[in-house]
Amino acid sequence: MSRPSSLTVEAVQLDDEGIYRCRVDFKNSPTRNFQIRLNVVVPPHQLLLYDEAGRDLAGVVGPLEEGGNFTLLCELRGGRPQPTLSWLINSTPVDDHIILKNDGKVIISKISVSGAERSWLNSTVRCQATNTALLSPHERTARVEMNLRPTSVSIIEKPGQLSADSEVTLVCITHGSRPPAQVTWYRENRKYTRGKHSEYINDTSTVSKLSMLPQPEDDGTTIRCRADNPILRVALEDSFKMGVVYRPVVTMSLGSTLNPNDIKEGDDVYFECNIKSNPKEHRISWYHNDESVSQNMSSGVFISTKSLVLQRVTRQDVGLYSCRAANQIGETTSQSVYLRVQYAPTCAQSTPVIIGARLDESLRVRCTVSADPADVAFYWQFNNSGESFQVSPARYVATGGTASELRYRAASERDYGALLCRATNTVGTQHKPCVFQIVPAARPSSPRNCTAKRIVSKDVFLSVRCLAGYDGGLHQHFLLEAVGDNSRVLANVTTGKDDLVVLLNISWSVLETLTEDEVLTVSARNTKGVSDPVMLSELVFKDAAKQTEETDRVIAKFPLAAAFAGSAAVVTAIGAIIALVFKKRHESSTTSKRPCQSVVQVDAQGRRYLIAYPTTHSQEKMETKPDILNPKHSEAEGPRVVLESSDNTSYIIREANPLPHSTCLPHTPHGDMVLQMFVPRFVPPVRY
Repeated sequence: MSRPSSLTVEAVQLDDEGIYRCRVDFKNSPTRNFQIRLNVVVPPHQLLLYDEAGRDLAGVVGPLEEGGNFTLLCELRGGRPQPTLSWLINSTPVDDHIILKNDGKVIISKISVSGAERSWLNSTVRCQATNTALLSPHERTARVEMNLRPTSVSIIEKPGQLSADSEVTLVCITHGSRPPAQVTWYRENRKYTRGKHSEYINDTSTVSKLSMLPQPEDDGTTIRCRADNPILRVALEDSFKMGVVYRPVVTMSLGSTLNPNDIKEGDDVYFECNIKSNPKEHRISWYHNDESVSQNMSSGVFISTKSLVLQRVTRQDVGLYSCRAANQIGETTSQSVYLRVQYAPTCAQSTPVIIGARLDESLRVRCTVSADPADVAFYWQFNNSGESFQVSPARYVATGGTASELRYRAASERDYGALLCRATNTVGTQHKPCVFQIVPAARPSSPRNCTAKRIVSKDVFLSVRCLAGYDGGLHQHFLLEAVGDNSRVLANVTTGKDDLVVLLNISWSVLETLTEDEVLTVSARNTKGVSDPVMLSELVFKDAAKQTEETDRVIAKFPLAAAFAGSAAVVTAIGAIIALVFKKRHESSTTSKRPCQSVVQVDAQGRRYLIAYPTTHSQEKMETKPDILNPKHSEAEGPRVVLESSDNTSYIIREANPLPHSTCLPHTPHGDMVLQMFVPRFVPPVRY
């Protein structure tokens, strides 16, 4: 059997369509003809998919919104036999489509779909054209895109209680939004910008984390997590109310009805302590300059729940005030509030000042006051037993707000007295003046109550402790001397004007060099001279058990003079008075022009002193112009302490003369030896 005959047509064209005849010739049989019809199928030439506006979809339908609708058109060109058009969503045919045009060359089909659902997201819409089973359908597809609102949002593990300043992380998760939701945190109705934010996003879910440090002001506020679809402008949110526990938040203020720059002595003042805390405070306390303030009704201090009342304030109430509150979490102190109390001037020094002066010596007396406001005006007054007058303003100047300096000179003994300084400001006039007692400069009185003890530390030394006596109105210093054939100074100490205790230290090795003829003495010195010495007759050791034979040998070098030391002050005072009396008697019985003696009583450092000083008649002064430091006069004639007493009642300078109407001792007839104690002639106290 021969191979069948075949006809192959390559690159079939439409023109190749027709009837093909195959003729078979046989040798012994009649010829046969076979006809075969060739139908040429032409696939569609062009298939287009676009929307109602004629825009090509570019493979995407939408984005649609839930419940929305869309209309698509499918246009077919070419194809033989004429193709048929069909629509499918995913694999489901859409029967409800309309043929808008079919002219044999172009077919246009339209579908309209409504009620879009979330499930349509990413669905495929197909327009298929087919005219033969020999080929797969020719089609165009488009994916359905949708904008979806979020379906859920929630804050995971909402905390029941937060602690202030302790970090906490909040997590908010939202699902269902397309495009992905934008998550925003709110505190009440304002965006929460504190803390650290982070997000994790996929197609329809967003996870937002907020790390925050709760603050006291967050207590009771609402934290919201809001998920917004950025296109649809729809949102969901979740929230919770924060409960924050914290130490008290404390602020303090002066009473709202008070003017802080217009509070004067005698006014009533109150402070308010504003407290916010969770849990509630259980203790409130008040402080003035960091010192606790307690209720004291008798002093006008009243404390209520959250206020402090000060009645009739004084300058001592000036300073910084604060309040402190505590709860179970901790304790907090408020800021400090300064209380300014304006007051009339007062003297800076608490006691009168003694100034020792020589005749014709120029002094600069400085008066300093404390005042608020500090803009003050000064005036000076002079008082003595016989007169009182205002000092001319030309003699004093202000030296800086609250200080004034007076130029003063004691031209005669009547110029010894009290200088009074007063100041005034807008609040009032100084009630009690500053007092400066101008007294004759005298040599100092002896130190008293001297004791000594052996100190053993890194070195061994003798420490001598004395109480300072009257300084004569001048700066004084103290000497510890070894008195003998060759006297020598072992210690020299200068103290302040108000120092009452004097300490003199000497190395124990120096004591060992003393001879048996040398005596330890303590004396005071100023520019007027040296006090009577105090002899150290015994040593008082801190630790008696540490006294050694060497110590005993050193002690043995000091003469035992306890009895003398006990009576030295009395003998010296009486001797001075007797010498003064006999000297005056001698001077009054001769024609000598040496100064007569007057006595001033001074109370200072807890003791009373009588100071004798020379006086001069005005005529004599005009002729000789004596000076109490004139070297031609003996030291005995200069001012000196002649008696001291521990009786200290008031600080008043009084003149003292032997007789009320005489400045010199009268002549005693028949030359009798008469001892007349100087009886002070009392004068009215200084007038303030």
